[in-house]
Amino acid sequence: MCTLWIGNGHVVLPDQVVYGSVLIENGKIAALNAPCPQGAERVDAGGGYIMAGFIDIHVHGGGDADFMDESVEAFRCAARTHCLHGTTAIVPTTMTCEDSLLESVIACFLKAREMSCGAELLGLHLEGPFFSAASKGAQPITEQRIPTREMLEHILQCAQGTILRWDMAPEIGGMEVFSQVMRDHGVLASIAHTNATAEEALEAFDHGFSHVTHFYNATSTFHKVNGIVHSGVIEATYLRDDVTIELIGDGCHIPKQSMQLAMRIKGPDRICLITDAMRAAGTSHTQSILGPRKGGVPVVVKDDVAQLTNLQSYAGSIATMDRALRVAHMRYGLPLCDVSRMLSLTPARLCGVQDRKGSLECGKDADVVVLTPDFQVENVFVRGERFCS
Repeated sequence: MCTLWIGNGHVVLPDQVVYGSVLIENGKIAALNAPCPQGAERVDAGGGYIMAGFIDIHVHGGGDADFMDESVEAFRCAARTHCLHGTTAIVPTTMTCEDSLLESVIACFLKAREMSCGAELLGLHLEGPFFSAASKGAQPITEQRIPTREMLEHILQCAQGTILRWDMAPEIGGMEVFSQVMRDHGVLASIAHTNATAEEALEAFDHGFSHVTHFYNATSTFHKVNGIVHSGVIEATYLRDDVTIELIGDGCHIPKQSMQLAMRIKGPDRICLITDAMRAAGTSHTQSILGPRKGGVPVVVKDDVAQLTNLQSYAGSIATMDRALRVAHMRYGLPLCDVSRMLSLTPARLCGVQDRKGSLECGKDADVVVLTPDFQVENVFVRGERFCS
C-alpha cells in the first residue's frame, strides 16, 4: 500500500480548522501537516477541505437499492452510492417487517460485510417492529407488535453480535424486557416512532435507553390528552444529559431553528447527523419504493424529499451526508468543526469505533474526504484507498 499525501487544504479537526496536509501510510493516518515524502502520491486539495470520513448511523439504502431487498448486492450498491458522497462507514437500517424477512436481511448483511463495499458496514440498526401506531410515520403497521424475550434473543442470535442498535416505542409494553435484553447483549436501546409522555420516556432512560432516533420526527412533544397538558419525549430528552440524539440533515425534516436549539442544548458531542436515506438517494428518480422492492411502500420524490404518494407524510430522505454537511454548515450556520463532529466523531463513539475512526488523528483509519471550497466531494479515501465507483 503506497504512501499518500493530501495537502493544500483546510484540515478540519474536532476543535479547529488548520491549513495543511494529511499523510497516509499503510491505510492509517501517519501525520498531520508533515512535508510530502519523496515518492509519495500527492493529492492537491486545491484550497478546499480535508475532513474525516462521514459515518451514517441511520440509512436504509441508496442507488436504487434498499437493505430490505434481501440481496447482498443491495448492501454493496447502497454502500458504494453513499461512499461517493463521503460516507466511509455506515450502519445499515432495517424496517418493521415479519421476522422471516428480517432474518433474511441479516443473513445478507453478514455476507456483505465480508466484501469490499466502499463504505464499511459497521453493524446493524433495527428500526422496529416495536412502534406506536400513532407515530408510525411511513413504517408499515401490520407487523408492529410488543417485544418478547424469545423473539429478541432469536434475532440477536441470528445476527451473531452485529446488531449495534435496536429501536422501540417505550409506551407500547414490554419496555423493561426489551431494555434488559439490550443491556445483556451490549446493544444500544433507542426510543423511536413514539407517542410517549415525558414520564414514560424518563422511565425508559432510567432502564437504559440512551438514544432517540430521528429526533423531532415521529417523537412526541408538548401536547394535550383529554384536555390535560403533557410533555413528551423531546422535553424528556432535553432534560437528560446522558441521552444522545440524531438529526436528519436533509434540510427538509428539521427546520433551521429546531436544529440550532438542539445544538444549544445537546451540543455536537451528543448529536449525530444522519441521512435516513431510502433507495432514491443518489439517483434522479421521482418515483420509488420505501422498504423492500417487493411489497414496499410506494413513494414520490418531491421538493427534495421522499413522500408518501398522498403527500401526507415524509417517507425518508434522499440525502447523502455531504448534503447534510452543506445544510448544517452553509444553510443553518453551524460551526464547521461542530458539524464535522456530528458527521464523524460522535457517530464513531456511538458505534464503539472512536479508537480507529471519526477524526483525522494519527493512528486512525485513513478515512478521508476531500471537498471543494463549496463543500462538493472531490475524493474519498477508505482506509487509505481511493474510492472509485
